[in-house]
Amino acid sequence: MKTRTTLIELLRSSLMLPALLLLATFRAPALEVDCRACNYCRDKRDLKDELTARILHHIAGGKSAAQIAELEGGGSIIRPPIEVWADAHPEAARPDRRLLKYRGSKLPDTFLFSAYEPCVKVCGVCLGTDKLGHMFQQGWEYYRIAVLDGKGDALATRYGEWLEGKETREKYVSDEKYFRRQRSGRLLGYGGFGRTMSGVISNADLAANLAGLQMYKDIARGKFESIANYVSEQLCEEVNCNEYTPEMKRLVERNGGR
Repeated sequence: MKTRTTLIELLRSSLMLPALLLLATFRAPALEVDCRACNYCRDKRDLKDELTARILHHIAGGKSAAQIAELEGGGSIIRPPIEVWADAHPEAARPDRRLLKYRGSKLPDTFLFSAYEPCVKVCGVCLGTDKLGHMFQQGWEYYRIAVLDGKGDALATRYGEWLEGKETREKYVSDEKYFRRQRSGRLLGYGGFGRTMSGVISNADLAANLAGLQMYKDIARGKFESIANYVSEQLCEEVNCNEYTPEMKRLVERNGGR
């Protein structure tokens, strides 16, 4: 019943056919990025102004923080609209498979679905397009927890760490029932963005979630000015380095990554 419910909700998220075919046998996989394999976005145009204009356009149209969250972070749990936009952008840097630190892993990389995301340059920082997804989608979940539910930033942050599997599951027992009431928590569960799916626990994902929380706070207060106020090097996995399960750590180190 749990699996059936998960698939129904994913179907309602209007996922593309390739992802649906994959989900017939797997739950939504974590998406991974390798800035080194993307040549650190060298010679790519910065998307800061485009992203800022995109959000300001929503605000000028009278959209609330919740509506912006739905427009840019809603829909697919795998790739929300803002991420799809960035993935297809002509300035997105595609990873060179020969250089991927995850090469040789069991992460899917087929014509149906690839777990490897491109990178984009934002505010001078090379970051995976998945970080934009985290800002707009999980950032909104943080906002719902911290502000709308009134539980504060600390529990919102803890929720993100649970989704990544930053600590052992036992550490989250007291909060897991509440976490599973959140959308990503219900669909993916503990470690669904990291430990239990790919073996990659991304601290940059967590930084993007927090950046999104602050962004939505500012949007709600009418104080949003620029995406530059939320993007920093902490969203780059080459600066804010990942943690790994033992097996993935050995593979990454063997491939010369970190």
